Amino acid sequence: MENIDNATLEEVSATFADKKARKDYSKWEPSTTAEHAVHDLLKYVDYVTDHIEGSTAEVTSMRHEIHALCRHSGTPSVFYTLNPADNHNPLMAFTAGEDINLDAIFDKPDSRYTSYDRARILAANPVAGAEFFKTMIDQFTDVFLGFKRAMRRGVFGRIKAYYGVFE
Repeated sequence: MENIDNATLEEVSATFADKKARKDYSKWEPSTTAEHAVHDLLKYVDYVTDHIEGSTAEVTSMRHEIHALCRHSGTPSVFYTLNPADNHNPLMAFTAGEDINLDAIFDKPDSRYTSYDRARILAANPVAGAEFFKTMIDQFTDVFLGFKRAMRRGVFGRIKAYYGVFE
């Protein structure tokens, strides 16, 4: 720790900022003794900040959880990215209190709303967007994956484990 001075901290910070600006996500390799000391210090900072949402330490912690799940349950058979697209779904407008005819779900129940209108509704009522998102995720895990179905079977058969990350 005694090898760390302000000039080294500023130099490492500038290096990280430059790498981020260039979208260079390669691993940073320290070259001097002072940079090695900063590298060691950053390991301790990661340990302290692993509970803070969105931090690099939290991402590393999630990566460790996924590796542990793979060791326990085997490698994943399917990777799935779910994007409920709230501003394109009539159920979000219904959740926000709009008059939507849910009986005409496949016949454009909200045909009088454009995508722009639905986006305005969502911006005016973000809680409805969060409720819609939770409903869609719950339905995906409970019905599609089968966690609340008889014998816990879904579209992919019996699911042994899953790991979900929300951004």
